[in-house]
Amino acid sequence: MNILFISQENPYPPDGGHFIRTYNILKMLAEKHRIFFVATANTDWRIQFKYGIERLCENVDIFVVPHGNSRLRYLLSLMLNLFSPLPYSAYKNYIDDVKIKINQLMINNKIDLIHVDILPLALYRQDINHIPNILVNHNVESLRLYRWMKFEKNLFIKLFLYYQYLKLYRFEKRMCPKFDRCIVVSEEDQKILEKMCIIKNFELLPNGVDIEYFSPQDNMKTIKNSLVWVGGMWHPYNIDAVEYFLDDIFPLIKTEIPDVKISFIGGHPLSKLIKYANKNPNIKVHGYVEDVRKYMQEAAVFIAPIRSGSGTKIKVLNALALEKAVVTTSVGAEGIKVRPDVDIMIADTKREFAQKTIYLLRHPQKAKIMGRNGRKVIEKYYSWKIVGEKMHRIYKEVSQRNLNSYKYSRD
Repeated sequence: MNILFISQENPYPPDGGHFIRTYNILKMLAEKHRIFFVATANTDWRIQFKYGIERLCENVDIFVVPHGNSRLRYLLSLMLNLFSPLPYSAYKNYIDDVKIKINQLMINNKIDLIHVDILPLALYRQDINHIPNILVNHNVESLRLYRWMKFEKNLFIKLFLYYQYLKLYRFEKRMCPKFDRCIVVSEEDQKILEKMCIIKNFELLPNGVDIEYFSPQDNMKTIKNSLVWVGGMWHPYNIDAVEYFLDDIFPLIKTEIPDVKISFIGGHPLSKLIKYANKNPNIKVHGYVEDVRKYMQEAAVFIAPIRSGSGTKIKVLNALALEKAVVTTSVGAEGIKVRPDVDIMIADTKREFAQKTIYLLRHPQKAKIMGRNGRKVIEKYYSWKIVGEKMHRIYKEVSQRNLNSYKYSRD
């Protein structure tokens, strides 16, 4: 089968968030099908990693959005979007060069199915015509933005986010029904989107984990009273989580356990985080690392104080796969089939988050049992092997059913 894969950014290296999911889906599809890859990108940075997906695809074309390399053009683009009915995320990613490339690929190749990898790219649906198509919803995008808006402190940004939320909600409601099938990553997201869109074309395909790669190593020793955070800090959702932990949670833990240590893994570390680290030698900032497993396994507890966003958090799935005791929020555990206080700790206030983290640090055996329980959950529901089998079934079903439907309509 020939698949046209329309993506936002190059998912290689798969260093967090939807990049990990996108890369793994791309890799699994490439095992059985020919992939034609087209993407938009915010900057030139990810284009340099084309080689990472060129080995998987027949061709790779990545186009930088018009404002990509200019802050002035970015600000102008934001201003112009105020007068557009489109949310900014869709407005900036709908590019003439991409439309031309999509059209060329459809003319020159027998495309059997089109995969649109994220909601902001859904406008390209109008350029697809009759070809069977799938939209992947990594999150409920409007809900994700709404949660960010709730915790934003700057009033001007808060108002802008609310305006964008209203546009994004309308866009999400309008675009999802236009696709033959919409993939969601959690039952919660499916319920929300089905109610919003009043349709039943959604299918659950959860985020997955490479359980061989993220497998606990017996020779790795845990450092006493140590914590770890994993996540790039260019996303507002991760920025909020890190600031929330530093300002509100870490001081409470430090009062009870003065020698508590924490490692922060992820690109673009916050200036506030670096300042904290300069004052406290027990705070380590490692930035982006190619292999996070060593840092995760050394930590006694994995923390994910996420208050905004949507979908299922891959960082949490990876930590569970490594048998780490995890403390997170209801948002961080959303969509994952875990039992609170058995497979994972869930805490939605700063005091509760600190108390549960302290408990696990003081009871390493309980932390070890919880980690083992979490690993069992991953093996049962979230292995990429299990997810991949369902994915291939869905893609084959959509391509055949909708193509046959199109042929009958022509007859």
